[in-house]
Amino acid sequence: MKVKVTFQEECYAQKDLVLTKKLGCGKYTVFHVQGPAACEEYAIKVFPKSELNEACYKREKDFLASLSHPNIIRHFPVSKHDADFDVLIMEYANHGDFFDIVTKGALTHDVYIRSYFHQLIAGLEYLHQEKTAHLDLKLENLLLAQDFQLKIIDFEQSQSQGEERLTAKGTNSYRAPEIKMKTCTDKFAADIYSAGIILYAFKTCQFPFYEPEGDNEMEDYTLFVRENIEFFKMKAQRMKKNANFFDKDFRDLLKGMLHPDPKKRWTIQDIKKSAWYNKPILDSENLNVHMAKACQKMNPK
Repeated sequence: MKVKVTFQEECYAQKDLVLTKKLGCGKYTVFHVQGPAACEEYAIKVFPKSELNEACYKREKDFLASLSHPNIIRHFPVSKHDADFDVLIMEYANHGDFFDIVTKGALTHDVYIRSYFHQLIAGLEYLHQEKTAHLDLKLENLLLAQDFQLKIIDFEQSQSQGEERLTAKGTNSYRAPEIKMKTCTDKFAADIYSAGIILYAFKTCQFPFYEPEGDNEMEDYTLFVRENIEFFKMKAQRMKKNANFFDKDFRDLLKGMLHPDPKKRWTIQDIKKSAWYNKPILDSENLNVHMAKACQKMNPK
């Protein structure tokens, strides 16, 4: 299938983009597409025409069009040519999402975890400076681009901090308690909580807590809040790790990021001042070398 578009940044350039494979199928389907030149690759998100979908398309397009940061997926403005759907054209992150990267064991040491956590926090700090809350941060919404940079994607649930009515629902086991309870007044604090869940998943390939359907409490969250040291001991034992697997600096950071009270939850500035955050990271060159080897091992030809 071909999709004819005009790239607004190249106002006279009409191109046929060829759909080559499906990349994801959530609420809207995302495809890998190629342009006339072999090296031209993009991701295209398709919104079938309807009143609701048009509103969703416009909302996400407006958010993406206003953002420009190395850790936010790049958006290419286009004029569409098909009456049946709207499209978002974005850069193609060819190394996949962090769910695969984490579960296949590419982040094998704290220095790799911390290096990508820095990139996540950099992207999140930029979003918040732009008065935007993501509200659906999760491993599947973090991609690894060709240059091995982390990219935040999927702004379907994003809202401006000033919007009074909360419409985002988040994703189970990633979302802050106040999102679940529909009492969220600080959307930035909700993003911090989700980033804390991601950090724990980076290190353990697991969720710290599981959120059942309905109004039940999250499994293990009460223990985390009331007996924090015992919580980490229990988790280390379940994973058959030694007692030092969760060091004090890591525990302190998670305790601050996952605080049940959004007013007491750590801010991005608190995170950036924390002891664990300020331990060594890899420069781009060495991180790229490691991830290139890891991705090759994950996806051998």
